[in-house]
Amino acid sequence: MKKLLFAFFTLCFTTLSFAQTLLSSIDLDLKKPSSNHRSLHAVNAVNNEIFVFASDKEKLTAIKYSSFVFFKDSLSGNRPDKDFEQMSGYSFNEEGTPEVYWTRTDFKKIKSLSFDLKNRKTAENVYELPFEKELILSSFSENNSYYIMTVSKTEDELKLYVFQNGKMKERFIDFSGFKILDVKSNRLKFWSVFEENPLEKIQVDELNSLVYATSKAKFYAFNDKIIFTFDHNVTETQIFELNLKTYKVEEKKIAQQSLKTGTGQSNSYLSNNKLYQLKVNESELLVAVKNYNTGELINSFTTSKEEIIAHKNSPLFSQTGKQRQKEFKNTKKFLERLEESNIGISVYETRYNSFITIGGIKDVASTGGILLGLASGVGAVASGGSTVFMDEFMYDGVLQVNYFETHLDLKSEYLKKQQEILATDYVAQFLDQKKDISLASTFKFKDHYILGYYDTKEKKYVLRKFQDDFID
Repeated sequence: MKKLLFAFFTLCFTTLSFAQTLLSSIDLDLKKPSSNHRSLHAVNAVNNEIFVFASDKEKLTAIKYSSFVFFKDSLSGNRPDKDFEQMSGYSFNEEGTPEVYWTRTDFKKIKSLSFDLKNRKTAENVYELPFEKELILSSFSENNSYYIMTVSKTEDELKLYVFQNGKMKERFIDFSGFKILDVKSNRLKFWSVFEENPLEKIQVDELNSLVYATSKAKFYAFNDKIIFTFDHNVTETQIFELNLKTYKVEEKKIAQQSLKTGTGQSNSYLSNNKLYQLKVNESELLVAVKNYNTGELINSFTTSKEEIIAHKNSPLFSQTGKQRQKEFKNTKKFLERLEESNIGISVYETRYNSFITIGGIKDVASTGGILLGLASGVGAVASGGSTVFMDEFMYDGVLQVNYFETHLDLKSEYLKKQQEILATDYVAQFLDQKKDISLASTFKFKDHYILGYYDTKEKKYVLRKFQDDFID
């Protein structure tokens, strides 16, 4: 679930009818100041019931919707004190009762509030987390559980704090038997893997930001496993599969294709049992699609700096902050810019093809160097069907996004086509034109996106449905 703060590429210059449906509008009076307002969406993975948690300075309200997004009930309780600044996640117990987790900035103390709407009761829990010599990597909700993921600074060990049914369990995952190599093939200490490459959670089956995709350390959460992909060494993508039942880890490696003109940078993206690998230097760009299970090459595309990129469906764009986007004159200029950027590839699966964004992110605030330590972003980039969501990262610099878009068919062959307008494009335009909105956030639900927001003028909490153009 990703909060939308503003659009780098505005769609207000494009005449688009909103592909939207009003699902619900509920009275909700959030008291000022608005700086204390918070919201969080939660979807029960068992029955698809939706909950919205919204709070002001004093009160936290849970709003319940059916799986058909009809309002069912609501219940309010006291918001935790100001030391607990953020709602960081949620879980559901076997009866479908939600528990929402409020965290301090250091995550060492967590206060949860559960909502038993059937019996009209709320209950609090307090969790103490010591975090001894640990680096916090991520916190997220998945499969009706809330997770905090850390890495030990003294051992090659990953740790999961798992919250569910009013309890917290600690799970230790041993990585000491594995070698992770840097760009010079030197062995890295496990915790140092994440120093300059924060671990990014990629939302499975959703459109993910190119900013998230540029991280060389990613993870993908599924029902029964978490898949980690590391691209610190340009010769391969190193993959670890964590079984969420046994907490055992298995390793696999999928080799990167070689450039004809040196080494360069590399990265990858996992989607629909295919691993998309990108390799770039100032003279060449290479995209390879591999079978995730076997590592076999399905297809590849190579372009030199003297050639036109034949497998693109958009111009070569450069967007700096909120400035008007520009186009690169040729492939050579584009590759030179990518050479100075953090590169990445992002894939969004539609019904009939894969929509792909290829490019890089660069910090041009001062020296124009590569952007390091980017854990998340600061807005929404939307252009020609591509929306890059960037949330909750308070960044003072200016980001430059250099990219192009393309499509592959179900056999991973290049597909020359015009991109349909995606739901996220409609969301971006809606937010750009609607002024009395706060607490805006979206989440994927079934085959569409739902935008939730607080209407500050009408004092209502609203849910709207947005669809991709190709959805019937």
